[in-house]
Amino acid sequence: PYFIMIIFNYIFKQITTTTLSVTSSIFIMIWLIQSLRQIDLVIENGASLRDFLILSFLPSPLWLMMIFPIGSLLAVIILFQRLEADKETLVMRFSGMGAFKIIKPIFIFCLLNVIFLSFLSFFVVPKAYNLFKSKQFELRNNISQILLREGVFLDLQSGLTIFVEKKNSRYNMSGIFIFDSRNPKQEIDISAKEGSILFSYDGPILELSEGHRRVVDENGNILSELSFSNYSMSITNKNERIPSRWLDSNEKSILDLLTENDPTSFADGHYRICLPLLSLTLPLIALILILCVRDHSKNHNFQITVSLFFALIIQISLISIRKAVIIEPSFWIGFYVITILPIVFFLVFALFFETKQRYLIKK
Repeated sequence: PYFIMIIFNYIFKQITTTTLSVTSSIFIMIWLIQSLRQIDLVIENGASLRDFLILSFLPSPLWLMMIFPIGSLLAVIILFQRLEADKETLVMRFSGMGAFKIIKPIFIFCLLNVIFLSFLSFFVVPKAYNLFKSKQFELRNNISQILLREGVFLDLQSGLTIFVEKKNSRYNMSGIFIFDSRNPKQEIDISAKEGSILFSYDGPILELSEGHRRVVDENGNILSELSFSNYSMSITNKNERIPSRWLDSNEKSILDLLTENDPTSFADGHYRICLPLLSLTLPLIALILILCVRDHSKNHNFQITVSLFFALIIQISLISIRKAVIIEPSFWIGFYVITILPIVFFLVFALFFETKQRYLIKK
């Protein structure tokens, strides 16, 4: 009927806006907390605002996967508290709408969330998190070695110290002093009016202009001394190996995680598959409890408490089974039991409740 379609659209619109509002609020709080962790890294290495924003937002698909189920759960509770306060659920029931007709728009919305979060988990998270970790690695191991700060004696590497009086731009500076003792048999000190950092396949090069270069042996005797208009020097230590890093599990695709001969990766792969399912499991539990469990209090304190308790138990169980699968990989089926079985159980419970209601009405 037309009335049922109006109610369907109304509930769907309300749950969509409420979920987005709640999830956005949680996302902003997490973003602020996580961004504070990146500020030190950015400031210490003289990185730009662009670098900070990249580091701040690249992990956001992973955060969304974690907060969307909780946001959906809270949105269902908030929405039906509001509908109950405005007597709208009472009107729906008197109009002949059963529990399943009220559940339907929420169920479809949650299914769309599962599809969206699964897309993030399978395709977006590995690429975004890989860029995030690569940018972190670059800042810690490369940019920190070539971005120079004003008024600070900076050890670029063992035996190479540089002082910059003023930075004119990111890679251009003036008032430069360099002390190079990488060769144990001689020491070199260089002063230059201006300089800039250039990048080559062999590493960063310092291009100096209008300066003076002096070479002193280990006994303090001056071997050579000259003034120059242009002078280039490498600030890469060729004897020093470029550091490498291990890939985080969130950087790997789910297929890679499942096919690696590693119990931890295997557990993380199944965990990544099941995590989006929580955006259906958790809100559906709360919704069915609110609609199908009678409570004498008008604010549904009992149903809300029980639904939050179930959400906590499911989250703890997922973490526990993740550790169990690392020890015994054959327990992987537990991931799907924990996330899917509650959906089946509570849908059967709702069916039983609606059947009982119809029987009482006919009687």
